[in-house]
Amino acid sequence: MMIEKKLKQLSEDIVIPDPLKPDQIEQRLQHAKAGRQSRYARRFTTRLALGAACLLLVAAVGNYLLASGILNINPDSDPQHNSAPQAGSATPAVSPTQLPEESAAPEGEIYETLRQKIALSMESSGLAQNENTTEAASEDSKEVADASGSSGSTQKEANNEYSGTNLQVQNVDEGDVVKTDGTYIYTSAGDTFGSTVCIYKAGGKDTKKLTELTVDSMNISEMYIKDHFLVLVGNDWEKQSEKEKLSGAYTGHDIQQENTIVLVYDIADIKKPKQTFRKTQSGTYSNSRINGNHLYTFSVMYAVSADKKDKMKRYIPSVGGSLVPEDCLIIPSDVTSSAYMVFTSLDITGGDDFSDTLSILGGDGICYASEENIYIASPTADYTKTTISRFRYQDGKLTENGEKTFRGKILNQFSMDEYEGKLRFVATTEHTGLITGDRKTSNGLYVLDENMELLGKVDRLAKSERIYSARFMGNKAYFVTYRETDPVFLVDLSDPSKPVVKDKLKIPGFSEYLQGYGEGLLLGIGSNINKNWDTQVKLTMFDISSGTNVQEIHTKLLEKETYSLAGKNHKAILADAGKNLIGFATESFEKNGKQKITYRLYSYDEKKGFQKLATLSPKNMEISSVRGLYIGEHLYLADGEGIGGIYVYDLNTYKQLAKVTK
Repeated sequence: MMIEKKLKQLSEDIVIPDPLKPDQIEQRLQHAKAGRQSRYARRFTTRLALGAACLLLVAAVGNYLLASGILNINPDSDPQHNSAPQAGSATPAVSPTQLPEESAAPEGEIYETLRQKIALSMESSGLAQNENTTEAASEDSKEVADASGSSGSTQKEANNEYSGTNLQVQNVDEGDVVKTDGTYIYTSAGDTFGSTVCIYKAGGKDTKKLTELTVDSMNISEMYIKDHFLVLVGNDWEKQSEKEKLSGAYTGHDIQQENTIVLVYDIADIKKPKQTFRKTQSGTYSNSRINGNHLYTFSVMYAVSADKKDKMKRYIPSVGGSLVPEDCLIIPSDVTSSAYMVFTSLDITGGDDFSDTLSILGGDGICYASEENIYIASPTADYTKTTISRFRYQDGKLTENGEKTFRGKILNQFSMDEYEGKLRFVATTEHTGLITGDRKTSNGLYVLDENMELLGKVDRLAKSERIYSARFMGNKAYFVTYRETDPVFLVDLSDPSKPVVKDKLKIPGFSEYLQGYGEGLLLGIGSNINKNWDTQVKLTMFDISSGTNVQEIHTKLLEKETYSLAGKNHKAILADAGKNLIGFATESFEKNGKQKITYRLYSYDEKKGFQKLATLSPKNMEISSVRGLYIGEHLYLADGEGIGGIYVYDLNTYKQLAKVTK
């Protein structure tokens, strides 16, 4: 390839010192391999004094290094030296130096290594010089929060109960398009030139809009309310400058390198929000969490080119407008992807910069956060394996803290759970026959200990099926697989080294979402396919009170409703056992083919089963963005995108009391 030819040409006229001769290098490489502990065992730091030696090394043995995948060769230091912080140590806070676009690339071993590795990767895959290739990003607590197994969305404010966002883990907040603090309701929506946040004073029939906040050139993905702060996260676009086009790097396409934006507003004066923080980080917004006063944000950046040393922002992530410092970059030795996961923390109550950052090459994936650790499940290049990486996060400090690779795939964040320091997860594994080539699947539950080593497992379950939903509740796990029937598995994890399947219940259809609902009950929301191959939304209530078996005690088929968002977004579900209220939006089609969106509300009776409370059908409701929530004795349907406002109902009669539009 091109880079290999250049390296060979350079090497012809260079006299190689003895320490850099191939036989000496090979000995050091073998020694370094023996000392490698894990996929994330090495971080690289700048070695300015070794610049000349590094140049000789790259020229003489570049082909060997690129083929071997060993990146950090320092002939004057101990080959076993590992600059990565040990588990539990804190990563230094970020204080990067601003890098102007027109400045020369700073010296740095890892920056040059990344440029070469990404250039080779993109050249071999046919992506070199394709400036328009920017892909989109790929989406329980230690103790169960209450007897229902849900982390709970009911909160109290001034003796006024209200429903918050449906969370997986108590005390770990998740962003959404609609939020409430019990006094105000916040909605977000995209506009022609940006996004708009509307703030409503929730007052039943007297509900009114107080504030409209417009954000230019930003698509708001999610937002948070923390004390008197409004936090917005989403994306902006950063176009290639005219100067870059004239520099020779331009190939005929505009670079649309997407950036993630974090905005924080002080809303102590609700009518006059005051922006206190605005920063960007490279990549498409992927996920976020708030724990304590800190926001943790994930974005995925795809390198678009690595052919120019002075265009480093094309292949090195930036945070706050500056390149991520070298000691905050992680390069797995076996990485084959040009995508980064960019991970930042921010104290939303103060400060004018990110608190910390990490950037992992090839680290994008599914995010699960316990109260102490964040886990990222990333598929390998061939999508047959998954690597779960653990990062400890505390008071804004981020520390890489172990990883494990296994053969199989994880469905979503509910497939993972941390309990008493151990990670439990369920996964589907695909097996290919050596002779026939047929692909078959099986499923299992696995437990990793505090060192991310396999502690216990139960696998090869439900062959030829796939996992559709999961829920961990204390020392019990429930998960659903599906092909033609709906097996619901109950696994006892009392001894995490020896998980035991206690029951396997087969019923028609499948549940895409599971959530505890009161003492000894498990709610399932999913689908059923009837004899005419029509899809119907299905509600199921399981009795799990014995702890040793699962019983389906009631079901409800919504015959005209063909789709719900339950399996795709748990935050779109209102499921409150205390209020005995189950709400979600559904989609159906009328005889003329016209789409119809309704919001369904049910209660549950142990003898009569699911009882319909109301079917609400405001015009132009958007299934993906409508949220049902209650404050006191009122139900609110809020939707920034669709109905563009709020509908207010009496929570006892479901009579419409008010309609407040944008």
